[in-house]
Amino acid sequence: MSEGYRTDAIERHTHLPRSMASVTTSRPLVTFDIDGVLCRSPFGINPGGVSRDASRPARFPRPTWPFERWLYLRRQPMPGAAEGFRAIAKNFECAVVSARGEAARSVTEAWLVQTLELLPPLWLRASWRERSSAFKARVIPPLKPLAHFEDDPNTALLLADQIPHVFLLDWPRNQGVEQSNIHRIQRLADALPILEVIVGD
Repeated sequence: MSEGYRTDAIERHTHLPRSMASVTTSRPLVTFDIDGVLCRSPFGINPGGVSRDASRPARFPRPTWPFERWLYLRRQPMPGAAEGFRAIAKNFECAVVSARGEAARSVTEAWLVQTLELLPPLWLRASWRERSSAFKARVIPPLKPLAHFEDDPNTALLLADQIPHVFLLDWPRNQGVEQSNIHRIQRLADALPILEVIVGD
């Protein structure tokens, strides 16, 4: 198992990168969003649609921002997410980049360990003033991943111009998002044959 993962008791991860520092690895890196990719969204609803404001600073915090510590309690994983993540992790370094607030770090780390049986490097958003898609478009490219797994159409479009590949979970609100390096999938395991071809090339 990679030294970047930890399966023992959860502690404060002072060694985990929280900035744009690169993940040091000899294997290709892939990054994952959490909500809508690894974890079910509230009520099974994905609200994201394409927006012209995706890269602009937010004017107001979302109403749930003050409750980040409790917002993500007792969430269930997406179908096949744990098995798909572990299958991908056999051949790739994996990191998680989520627009959840830093206040949700402890509950998010606990969820990842419980669900995935490991804790990958984790980036979370420090401020509501940076929109979700803008945060990921800033943080992910310097990590130089081979691919990113995402459900938000705005993030997918921004990243497709900056990294080699984006895997887009097939939610109704991101229909019509098409680009040659955006691969639409139903489950994480669907990406495995595509990744094999990419690495083979």
